[in-house]
Amino acid sequence: MDRLQLKEILKKYMKIPRLSGYEREAADTFAADLSAFSDDVTIDRMGNVIAAFPGNDPNAPSVMVFAHMDSIGFIITNIDEQGYLRLDRVGGVPEKALQGLDVRVRSENGEWHNGVIGIKAYHVLDDTGKSRVDPIPSLFVDLGADSREEVLAAGIQVGCPVVYGEHYKELMNDRISGSYTDGASGMTSLIHLATLLKEDKDRPATVFIVGTVMEEFNARGAMLAQRKVHADLAICLMGPGAGDTPDLYGTNLVRLGSGIGINMMNFHGKGTLNGNIIHSGLLCAFKKASDDTGIPIQRQAARGALSDTAYLQLEDLGVACIDMGTPDRYSHGPMEVLDLKDLERCAPLVHNVLLGINRDFELRR
Repeated sequence: MDRLQLKEILKKYMKIPRLSGYEREAADTFAADLSAFSDDVTIDRMGNVIAAFPGNDPNAPSVMVFAHMDSIGFIITNIDEQGYLRLDRVGGVPEKALQGLDVRVRSENGEWHNGVIGIKAYHVLDDTGKSRVDPIPSLFVDLGADSREEVLAAGIQVGCPVVYGEHYKELMNDRISGSYTDGASGMTSLIHLATLLKEDKDRPATVFIVGTVMEEFNARGAMLAQRKVHADLAICLMGPGAGDTPDLYGTNLVRLGSGIGINMMNFHGKGTLNGNIIHSGLLCAFKKASDDTGIPIQRQAARGALSDTAYLQLEDLGVACIDMGTPDRYSHGPMEVLDLKDLERCAPLVHNVLLGINRDFELRR
């Protein structure tokens, strides 16, 4: 699959609104795309998409390779008499990037409406207001409506989802900027991986490609997928944040365009108190795959984030997990950035690892 094809798949998934808990459109699209490569594609009760690619050795460990389909965003908490919407966050939404932002609002009948998060005109701000970051409960969405009744008549109610506006921009050096590249890049790499798995005939391990739901809402979807597939190993496609911008110099060594990122450790200490420390056997497998393919890997150890592996590793008798993938900049902001050169190398690296998973792979730490 060439870079142009990957770019078009990425663009498609970036455009699909998929707030955590409202991933149905993304799941249906992802399942349809995977059906071109697997005869066994299902969507479980939770909404996870699962595609099976059988191996030729029943004694080899099975592997779940997955990415989350959902995104961060907002839920409507109130609609005032003039038709303005009040919000609360779903997932890690950054307050400082919100005022003046365009958004999409979904009605209960499934229609999407354009809106904008209001921002006070610069000319009327006092000195304090010019530098203050207003908290999310004080913000409001302007739909262009004149009353609450008009908003309700459009099917928009308290509890309806709100997501960032649709953004896709091509930058210099094969870099893409836009909304929700993180999950979209993971799904794109999974489609790329599916094309490679369909063609290989000598792979011992059975592989399950999975798109998970509700990762941004306490990382719960992957656990339900695991209870169906009972994989021994799990590879989570969620690349680390790059440290190559002026505000992050010295925080880590990950750079866009310099290869696939591997998370040696991640940990979230607010509320969830969970994370993942890399499985040494999987790290060795990726180091070997890097040597075999010439695809460079970059390491990161980070506090402040987690992925589905935080809870997935606790399922069954313990699942060996690794977090890796295409690095990005400005994670969770409305305009993330990734490098297509990294994206096109992700699936081939994972595929090389999968070819080497056999009955002798050591599952213990």
